[in-house]
Amino acid sequence: MNNPKAKELIQKVVNDIEANAGIEVIAEKLTAIRAIALEVEDPLVVKTLRIIKEKIEEDESLEFEIEIEVPEDDLEEYEEPENHLTHLLNLISDSDNKYNRDEIMWYRTAIWDEIY
Repeated sequence: MNNPKAKELIQKVVNDIEANAGIEVIAEKLTAIRAIALEVEDPLVVKTLRIIKEKIEEDESLEFEIEIEVPEDDLEEYEEPENHLTHLLNLISDSDNKYNRDEIMWYRTAIWDEIY
């Protein structure tokens, strides 16, 4: 996302996650970031933010363990992050990068499959 306000909000969410802030606080900020993504017309980010919010509210937890299916061609370069949620938010922060968009899609699919 090439929007300074969205990037700032994403960084605040990452900081909140690391500080173990409440789910409600984080969900509210995710909604604000999603509104910006709607304005800049980025459907991948819009949907991903919506299902991230749904997952943390459904799980009532910021523990965001998710198994993503990494395509075999990319498996060699993929490193599993310590915290999937903060990693995904950092990818969204730089979602204009083609490789980040690919990884966002992997996460979007995995989260969707898990909650639906």
